[in-house]
Order: sequence, then C-alpha cells, then structure tokens
Amino acid sequence: MTNLMEVLKEQASFGFTGKVNLLLTSNGQFQGVVYQHEGAIVGASFEQLIGRKALYKMIFEDVESDSHFKFIVEPELVAASYFTMRLSFDEVKAEAQKIYQKYVQAKKLKPAMGLRLVVDPEILVSSEDITPEEFDILSVLAEWCMVSDVYKYSKLMEFEITNALVGLRKKRAIKVFQN
Repeated sequence: MTNLMEVLKEQASFGFTGKVNLLLTSNGQFQGVVYQHEGAIVGASFEQLIGRKALYKMIFEDVESDSHFKFIVEPELVAASYFTMRLSFDEVKAEAQKIYQKYVQAKKLKPAMGLRLVVDPEILVSSEDITPEEFDILSVLAEWCMVSDVYKYSKLMEFEITNALVGLRKKRAIKVFQN
C-alpha cells in the first residue's frame, strides 16, 4: 500500500505542481491536502492545522493509522495564498525522521484533553528558567485554560506542546484540575 511519503517523493521527482489530497479509504472523506510547486512542498492543511504542523501530523497519522488513507493527485496551479513553506522532499524526510522520535515519546506523556490548567503566578517572579516553548504555552493559558485549547491554539507542534506542559508541571508553574 502506498503511503504519503512515497506519493510526495514521486511527485517531487518530476517537479509536480498541484495538490495531493488525503482521503479516508473507508468512505473517501477528505482529511487534508499537501500543496507542491515545481516539486517543492509549499503548503499543507490537515484538521485545523496549516503549514509544517499539518504536514508532519499527516505524515505521522499515515504511518500510525489503522484506517489507511488513499491519495488523489491533482495537477493544478497553486495559489500564492497556500504557500506557507518551501521544502524539498529530502528536507521533509530528514525533518520528519527527527521529529517522529520526539512525537512518539511525547505521545506517551500527553495529558487528557478535558483537564483544566491554571498558571501559578509565582513562576513569573521565580528564578526558574522558562523555555520559549513553555512561554508559548503560558501565553495560550493566559486566554484558555483547557488542555484541548492549548493543543488547538498553540503555534507549536504537538510534541513540543506536550514536552512544554511536562516541563511546566515539573517546575510547578501550572496546576492541573479535573473538570
């Protein structure tokens, strides 16, 4: 069975311009799309994600999915509004391999989506070093308090969110409440 990486490699090898649609095999339902321009991967959309986050989420879902996807390749002009990146297939492959290991490890630590998080204000005045990823999570928590919202509104990749939440919890910067 063909996977998304094989399809992208094939299309990149002959300088394809258009889109690769990701559909569920079971019912043909549209799941996501990858845009290519002259072989380069220039955009992606999956669930509510766009850009690199969407691309890697699609790749990882395809690797781990029991539902198996099918791919429809459509040659067409790609509007500039879909350009969110410009990566060669080899760059995507190398980056995906690095990220996948972190993705698998972080999946084991992912908290339940229904938990409510509250920032401990002491962290802001303490001497604890906050990483840029943790700061992003604290910024999201300033407006949203549910774990599901953090994953939805953060600009970080899923594994980065999980690792930042774990880091903040270890530093006692966030408190967790059941709903």
